[in-house]
Amino acid sequence: MSEEAASADDASFGGKSAAGGDIEALERRQALCAIAFSNVAHTFTHLLTALYATAVLHLPKVFGLPYGDMLSLSSLGLVLYGVGALPAGWLADRWSRAGMMVIFFLGVGAGSIATGLADGPKTIFVGLTAIGLFASIYHPVGIAWIVASARKRGIVLGINGVFGNIGSSFAPLFVGLTIDFLSWRAAFLIPGILAILCGIGLMIALKKGLATDVENDRAPTPKPGREAALRVFLILTLTMACAGFVYAGLTNTMPKLFEITLAEIALNPSGDISYTRVGFFVSIVSASASIFGVIGGWLADRRPARTIYIVCWLLHIPLLFGIVWISGLTLFAAILIVYGLNISFTAAENMLVAQYAPQRWRSVAYGAKFALALGIAGLTVIVAGEIFDSRGNFDMFYIILGLAATAAVIACILLPKEGPSPTVADPASPRSSS
Repeated sequence: MSEEAASADDASFGGKSAAGGDIEALERRQALCAIAFSNVAHTFTHLLTALYATAVLHLPKVFGLPYGDMLSLSSLGLVLYGVGALPAGWLADRWSRAGMMVIFFLGVGAGSIATGLADGPKTIFVGLTAIGLFASIYHPVGIAWIVASARKRGIVLGINGVFGNIGSSFAPLFVGLTIDFLSWRAAFLIPGILAILCGIGLMIALKKGLATDVENDRAPTPKPGREAALRVFLILTLTMACAGFVYAGLTNTMPKLFEITLAEIALNPSGDISYTRVGFFVSIVSASASIFGVIGGWLADRRPARTIYIVCWLLHIPLLFGIVWISGLTLFAAILIVYGLNISFTAAENMLVAQYAPQRWRSVAYGAKFALALGIAGLTVIVAGEIFDSRGNFDMFYIILGLAATAAVIACILLPKEGPSPTVADPASPRSSS
């Protein structure tokens, strides 16, 4: 909405000045609407991209292919989930973040429905690829939308992370229930329809002026020097690639790892573990890890993002290597902690990007970040599937994850020590139609 349009709206309500409280209240409502839709979109992003990790436990019986081959059907979608983030961010900066979010909802919904209607591995591959492509829109666009709209970025990003983790944690339980009581197809059809309905809702909100793009940050930070910005970009290139590798590794191997572990500790003596039970334990771990995201966001508003980033990465190392040597309930605890740590530094990482990237290029900056972090996920499932099919376990894979965490610690120690604290500025003005 332009300033002229806002003035006209004010005039229709008694001729109040554009500098009055109505404009500030409108901008606050638009910011809350942007944050709300972005949070819901984050849930759909992680829900729809995590469904297959549990569904694939059942699909080898349906289509007669090995687990590793079925798992690899998601590889291109996961690559596009990351690689597509960069052009999505560029389009959002040049056109409209809110408009790109509409495309996100409609696209992931259509891809999920296509997967649910698939009649074989090839059509599953097409559906999963579509989900990954359109899901790539969310992180560079939705996160930039939130960063521009929020005053207290740390806690808002932390809460946003919880919404994403709700999707990750609910996905395995939801898939398990639909497989055991309905059909694996329902696991994709139901959320696909809901995502399309959300896209229609966002279109209505934009038409009514309840949501809009935001041109200026509501909580701007001092501009960094070019040298510092380049240094941070190069370092984050490595650490974010490692983060994507570790996160995708945990997310996509957790269901299979828990299936094996549950059989070993004889919670079901026959060794025939129901998909609902596997999904339940994965969901418990993922949901419990959400509290780490809130704590990480709270700390990011009070402590240097660099410190939080280093400490969280450092704690990854013993846990990832230790998973190879532990089993039973101790394994569940270790997975919970390392998964939570991976979530907890997300707010600090996103604040580092926001701090060193100008607002007009922020979606592109987040696009570059997630192109690295998520694009590598496609390689992750291929490596994990090959290791499991050849060795019958994920031990070597978790050693590789531990080495990735070690490399990330070495890199993020080189981040600049100084960093401006978040500041509160005047409310943002809406982006003009130009």
